[in-house]
Amino acid sequence: MANTPKEEFSNTTGITETITCHSNVLEQMVKDVGKKTQPDEEATPRDPRVGAVTNIDLDVVNPKQHIGLFGAVTFGIGSMIGSGIFISPKASLALAGSQGMSLVIWSLCGLIAFMMGLVYAELGTIIPRSGGDFVYIRKGFGPVPAFLAVWVKPLFVQTSATAVLSLVFADYLLPLVYGACPPPNVLRKLIGALLIITIAISNIVSPKLGVFVQMISTVAKTLALIIIAITGIVFILKGRTENLTNAFDGSASEVTSYSLAIYSCAFAYGGYIRIGEIADEIINPQKNIPRALMISITLVTVIYVVVNTSYFVLLPKQEFLGSPAVAYDWALKCIPSVAIFVPISVMISVYGSNNGGCFGSARVMFAAARAEQYPEAISFLHAKDSTPIISLVLFHIICIIMLIPGDIQQLINFLSFMSSFVTLLSSLSLLRLKWLSRKEPKKTGFRTNIIFPIVTSLIAVFLIVAPFINSPRIEFLYSASFVFGGYLLYIPFVHFGWKLPGTDRITVFLQLLCNSCPTEKLA
Repeated sequence: MANTPKEEFSNTTGITETITCHSNVLEQMVKDVGKKTQPDEEATPRDPRVGAVTNIDLDVVNPKQHIGLFGAVTFGIGSMIGSGIFISPKASLALAGSQGMSLVIWSLCGLIAFMMGLVYAELGTIIPRSGGDFVYIRKGFGPVPAFLAVWVKPLFVQTSATAVLSLVFADYLLPLVYGACPPPNVLRKLIGALLIITIAISNIVSPKLGVFVQMISTVAKTLALIIIAITGIVFILKGRTENLTNAFDGSASEVTSYSLAIYSCAFAYGGYIRIGEIADEIINPQKNIPRALMISITLVTVIYVVVNTSYFVLLPKQEFLGSPAVAYDWALKCIPSVAIFVPISVMISVYGSNNGGCFGSARVMFAAARAEQYPEAISFLHAKDSTPIISLVLFHIICIIMLIPGDIQQLINFLSFMSSFVTLLSSLSLLRLKWLSRKEPKKTGFRTNIIFPIVTSLIAVFLIVAPFINSPRIEFLYSASFVFGGYLLYIPFVHFGWKLPGTDRITVFLQLLCNSCPTEKLA
């Protein structure tokens, strides 16, 4: 039986040529394996990775910088404006209790996102590496808290969010075929899976293709929301304000209701962190990261508040709460002749948001693997395109598995609770880094006032504690269990470095299959 690539390397000694990782890496390996050596030469120690041989120079590859300011801004807007603006308004109104308080919550969440944007802008300029929360928390507090963040965010938060968005895409597509009849649930999930596969292909084939898709979808959905916003303003100027009379009547009185309302609205803003997660691929990150964050968050906040106001102008409170698709019902009342374009706009919006989330989250897993907190194969880059192909494939497989969950609002609560935990760690990391560098000369680049990480830390603590004050829901208990359950994996597999049998063979197989190369480890 023919030897595996790893076994053939083990039987070959005295290799003197440098193995270079590029698109012809497999051909070079075959040439090196076929070389003859003297019988008395000592065998060179081998690394389990194909192409990683000790005592031999290895060219490592790193992500290419190819995203400019416009691309980063559209990436941020596209990641934020997704299904949230079409799902969250109903939950926000139900939890806040009134139209006026709902608009206050939307504005407050925009302010919170803006402050968090300042925090992440400084973190992104201090540590301009792909990985987002993981690399920030690792720099501030070390590997253990960072592992919990990378355990929670890409594996639970973003995969579940991607599944939710994919199901929303199907929910708006199928009524165009089935009308008022409920479509089969299996078909709904199948369409969600096909959407995830399509996004995976676009990001694996070329990172530039993924950014191009993001730009197109961002422009399309932003134009759709601007139309909704302008139409609402026109109706207000015409005196159509009866639904906004006594706008604060019925406002909620419980703290838990407001925390859950913030969860719902924050879900619509959550994509702003994606810019920090792709820092390695942004041109001139010291300037473009903070600029992209500020521009995208400000634009999205204005759009969200005005769009919600437009909804309230045409839809009374009870009709709003009873609507399965708020944007579609709004269009039927306002411009019924073109109402069919609303589901199309929603699908474009969801596609863009999913594309941005998958693009960034796969790179968080890639960064964690470079820090040896995920399996080594996930840190490999494609030899020709420099894309984290193994990380992308794994992330999208998990997303498809996560299509099984049920209630969307429960999922949003589940995701938001864990996101608040990670946000707290990132804010505290910036505070600690500021404290440790207080006596050092001030460096160039974006810096924010210390009050912002303090305020965002306090807000995160409130959002973690508040859901347990009145009748805690089961999803929050699950969230807490998953967060701290990460320690059960960290201790044996990361701290002690245990490996399951066959890990090296799987690593070799994946590297050959994906034509990938090892990358430089994070210090």
